[in-house]
Amino acid sequence: MKANFLRLREVLQSEFPGQWNSIHGENYPAPDWTGYAGALISAVQLFAMVLVMVGESLWTYVPGLRRPPEFYYKMKDNPALTFIVVFLVIPSYVQSFANTGAFEIYVDEKLIFSKLETGRMPNLAEVVRALESVGLKRRA
Repeated sequence: MKANFLRLREVLQSEFPGQWNSIHGENYPAPDWTGYAGALISAVQLFAMVLVMVGESLWTYVPGLRRPPEFYYKMKDNPALTFIVVFLVIPSYVQSFANTGAFEIYVDEKLIFSKLETGRMPNLAEVVRALESVGLKRRA
């Protein structure tokens, strides 16, 4: 993705020479909750590893429990499935929210294209038209 941005910047600088103070790109911020979800997933993963290593004796330290809960036995009966869900599926699901797929173009703080709004990437002709519509002059 970074290579695409660098190529676009190069093309725009050659098509609209001398009209740029700067052209820069940055990652669109992910929602705040994804950071908290990542920490929670790490805690669940650690808890799952402790359960596997310590076993049923861990549950004797939990007040109000006489025996392990039902999910523990299901985890123990299906260790491969537990591993896949805890270490692959859940983190991938949360990561899908952290990757916004955003691509937005601003000129002087004015939004001229947004992938978030259109649902697609612009082609070069669209970017050039949008820049011309805000007053930039194309190289003759």
